[in-house]
Amino acid sequence: MRITCTRENLSKAFSFLERVTGKQTSLPILSNFLLQTEKGKIKLSATNLEIGVTAFVNAKIEGTGDIVAPAKILNSFIQNLAESDVVALSIEGNSIALESGGHSMRMRGFDVKDFPIIPQQKGDFLFSFPANELKDSLQRLLPCVSVNESRVELTGVNFLFFNSEVHIAATDSFRLAEQILDLPKSFRSDGYDEFMENHSSIILPLITLQEIIRAVSPETKEVKVSFEENQVFFEIDGLLIVSRIINGKYPDYKQILPKEFTYSAKVSREELLRAVRMASVFASQMNGEMLLSLVPEKGELVVASRSSDVGENKTVLSGDITGNESLNVLFNPRYLLDGLNVLDSKDVILKMNSKSSPAGIISADEDGSGKGSFIYIAMPIRK
Repeated sequence: MRITCTRENLSKAFSFLERVTGKQTSLPILSNFLLQTEKGKIKLSATNLEIGVTAFVNAKIEGTGDIVAPAKILNSFIQNLAESDVVALSIEGNSIALESGGHSMRMRGFDVKDFPIIPQQKGDFLFSFPANELKDSLQRLLPCVSVNESRVELTGVNFLFFNSEVHIAATDSFRLAEQILDLPKSFRSDGYDEFMENHSSIILPLITLQEIIRAVSPETKEVKVSFEENQVFFEIDGLLIVSRIINGKYPDYKQILPKEFTYSAKVSREELLRAVRMASVFASQMNGEMLLSLVPEKGELVVASRSSDVGENKTVLSGDITGNESLNVLFNPRYLLDGLNVLDSKDVILKMNSKSSPAGIISADEDGSGKGSFIYIAMPIRK
């Protein structure tokens, strides 16, 4: 079999798929690509047993054939070619050869029977998300995903399905973030209602959602989604991604989200970010403690930290502060920084009830109401 295509077409597919290949020394077959042909295109597949990816590349194909070949070598060869080069790929038995310009290579491959079977989608897609809206939402949420395997359900992101909305949340028990995405009828298939009745929530692995973020480009319009037999399927610009679903029950985080807040502080996001960064320098010397004080009568938000070995730091910010009396709350500055870094508004609103209850951070709307689809919750340090 002989295949001819542009270096540009192969480069994008190889680069994405190589990140998915497995690195397990006990299963070296996972460090390879599966190359096949289907409907006049090159079909490329890779898996690490957690996630599988299939890409289709336009090409001129003569004959039939398939092979499993080392991903790293193939990708390195393609990436070092000139962008305008045309690549000729030949497969004979378990041997694969590539030629382009004055460059050529040949290497042994493996039998396709040894490559793991990647689950195939059987039905239609259930719904779709606007691609860059989903990407932005996931980038806000993923810092809150737990890396502690002792609670496997927290190592993923929870999706709650409703008639016209999907609520996406992540938590590691120290902080929590929730994003609400609209799901209008035009984005849902006829099977969505039945799916929603039987699957009110789904937990998806962190690694899967990281690959979704990488696959979405500024030009991507939508991300199609479907669920079948404990698997989730995505289609992004012709790229097919399949992943397992995490088995487990996600915490009822809605009970953690306060319905109302007694205190509110609207301040400049950039000024607060600077103040917390400064405080973290001293807080790192004393178990990561930073004192945040709301002083409504003076319209001030005070950020302070102290170390007996190094010194102390205090920043006074002016803002719209509401509450009955002064409130002092201890935080780990890292958790506040994570929340402030994922927001992009000029002003933010901090909302609190007491020194021991969860505090919320949200973007300030233009009208100053602070009502929005994203909220970040940080737990204070209790003493």
